Amino acid sequence: MSSRPTDMRKGCEGLAELVRESMGHDPHSYNDVFIFYSKDCHIVKILHYDLNGYVLYVKWFDDGCFLKPVFFSIKRSHDISRETLILLLSTAVQTKLII
Repeated sequence: MSSRPTDMRKGCEGLAELVRESMGHDPHSYNDVFIFYSKDCHIVKILHYDLNGYVLYVKWFDDGCFLKPVFFSIKRSHDISRETLILLLSTAVQTKLII
């Protein structure tokens, strides 16, 4: 997960470049997904690579916004579990999530 807001005009290749350059990860990893969010946290993009190429999921929050978790350490990117991702993208009303 990106530790700071991302320009949501970027597509698959632009986000893959951010993964390579800023986050220091391989965007072609089959086991990883990369999460990016807008400055106002109303848009989230999830980048994944499968056998046929990149898959880009986009979620717009009509009510509320993406709850950016608070991490204990300062890094360029953070690992989160599948369950945490589902919680972050759910429509449940939350105020804070500390990982």
